Amino acid sequence: MEGHHQNTPPPPYGNLPFNLVHGAVPVHHRPGGSQGMVYQPYMPQAAPSVPAYVFQHPNPVSKVSCLPSFGRRFRIVAIICILVVIAVIIGLLVAYKLNLLDSPLSSSSYMKVREKCPGNQTRCNGIKECSWGGDEMGCVRFRWDNSLLEVMSRTQEDRWLPVCAQGLSPLFPDLVCNKLGFDQSFKADAVSVPDNPSNLGLVYARNMDTIQGSMDSSSCSNGQYLALSCTDCGQRKSSRIIGGTAAELGKWPWQISLHYPSGLSTVHVCGGTLIAPRWVLTAAHCFFESTQYTPANWQVYAGIINQNKLNNRADVADIIVHDSYDDKTHDYDIALIKLKNPYSFMGANIQPACLPMTGQNFLQGQCWISGFGKTNPDSKDTSPILMETEVNLISTSDCNRRSVYNGDITDRMMCAGYMQGGKDACQGDSGGPLVCEQKGQWFLAGVTSWGEGCGAKNKPGVYTKITEFLTWIHAKMELGRSFTSS
Repeated sequence: MEGHHQNTPPPPYGNLPFNLVHGAVPVHHRPGGSQGMVYQPYMPQAAPSVPAYVFQHPNPVSKVSCLPSFGRRFRIVAIICILVVIAVIIGLLVAYKLNLLDSPLSSSSYMKVREKCPGNQTRCNGIKECSWGGDEMGCVRFRWDNSLLEVMSRTQEDRWLPVCAQGLSPLFPDLVCNKLGFDQSFKADAVSVPDNPSNLGLVYARNMDTIQGSMDSSSCSNGQYLALSCTDCGQRKSSRIIGGTAAELGKWPWQISLHYPSGLSTVHVCGGTLIAPRWVLTAAHCFFESTQYTPANWQVYAGIINQNKLNNRADVADIIVHDSYDDKTHDYDIALIKLKNPYSFMGANIQPACLPMTGQNFLQGQCWISGFGKTNPDSKDTSPILMETEVNLISTSDCNRRSVYNGDITDRMMCAGYMQGGKDACQGDSGGPLVCEQKGQWFLAGVTSWGEGCGAKNKPGVYTKITEFLTWIHAKMELGRSFTSS
């Protein structure tokens, strides 16, 4: 984490990549001629290579060959070759079958098995056309102006309707939030909607697997609709907040540390953000090898500000990486982690950040980043202490200038930092939060994704823009509620 308090000059640092001498992962150069390091997961030790097994002929002098030969020797060699081929075929078939039987959201099979959907499926029409029903998930959203719950109509594509508050069961808010992956609802109110003169809305008609499938169209005669919040999020519940680059306990209670095995212990690899008792948002590039899609290898620590004082551990149930993630361009750099056991939000040190809502924008102003990343790009180690720094949001047009990132910033990315450099994320901060305060709550605006160097001039940090992934997040959380890892 490159940064400093407002009244303290930035420390001197270089702009050299974390090279392979220190065990870092090779850096992908992006298209368009961009050079320099990008943020990568901090992995001080490479994972052990997979052992290779070979068949040896009993005669130590001779080598087994599948080339033609003569007599008894030829027959033995031919039999061995046939057995090897059969064994390989059987192994592939067994692996294929196991993947098919695996949980749809099990990350161990993520790279091999994906949901099967027809090319012409229609989202949110009440008919499950995809193999896991993913086309009927993510049909719910919350409006920024008043947290209004809206559900897509089953009969009119892309028409979002509010839910009538009149006559609604008091259990309905809990049902909605539970289906979205939250434990229960936090707050429910009846509000008016001036831009719905026809008073058309939805009423709860039946208990179905999806929220959208449970609703029918109706006239809301009194013009009152359901505004809903599923968590008491984005709140600091600790009074111990003081300035400085080292974060105080409880100041960023949604920050998590993602650990992976290294030798006989585990090490901090990436950051992440708690958004619900069982759910963490992080970066897709934190899982940069297919072997690291095994949930049992990962651990999450919450409510910590010191890597030497780890507590509040949670085990990982599933890892869900966006299907469109591109490790060359860093586009769609987002992943969800489902925890085996939920965190309790009773204390001040562990609290969720708010997900943004539909129509909410983060276009300008000051926001904050936090993480356990390196404080000097030349360092071998990440910071044992949780660091923080304030950053300025930078427009995409400015960030795409030739002197900055030369058009590499997509619609799913946002930039934050300073063109003069000095305050930035660095290696080990990947996956961590970019949060902005609006209406007295802290919202997760971005996930730390990539950047050239750390705190370099004209190279601000690049973050995954969360407002572009709300449908994906809600869909995966809703679908993930139905599955548990083996």
